[in-house]
Amino acid sequence: MRHQGFTAIELMVTIGVLAILAMLAAPAFSQMLERQRVIGATNSLLNAMHLARSEALKRNERVTLCPSNDGKTCRDDGVWADGWIWFADQGNTGDRMDGEPLIGHAAPGLTDVQISGNSPVRNYVSYVPRGTTQRTSGALQMGSFTICGQSAEGRSVIVSSIGRPRSEPLQGC
Repeated sequence: MRHQGFTAIELMVTIGVLAILAMLAAPAFSQMLERQRVIGATNSLLNAMHLARSEALKRNERVTLCPSNDGKTCRDDGVWADGWIWFADQGNTGDRMDGEPLIGHAAPGLTDVQISGNSPVRNYVSYVPRGTTQRTSGALQMGSFTICGQSAEGRSVIVSSIGRPRSEPLQGC
């Protein structure tokens, strides 16, 4: 009677080949995960902007999106990576005051992702009833956000002069 199976040497060679393949695949897998974290943060921010714009049109009042780390109040340091809120900005201040309705909040909870806006959108993006963006001073508000991971790849969210946000790949974070 003959037994079929693997010898110890064949098993060790197979395990060695699998280990080498796993080591080769690991860097590509981690880059893919990082790229997906950046894309997830970008999509979350874009979604919040679209919702804020829609609410401004629906409510016929100013709706502001601002960075927040507690889901209730705005931050004034321009750090968007911890999350953001959007609210009915009845006081036209760009900052949530007591009594102003909180419409929504998002906290992507993504580690190793940095989100920052340039000067016009650093602290808030505010949509007026027409669906366009406008600073609290009445000036036109357009700008861009940079979303970066640990590598040189990133995304940019651009808010146009009519308030429409869009996303583009960004080389060199």
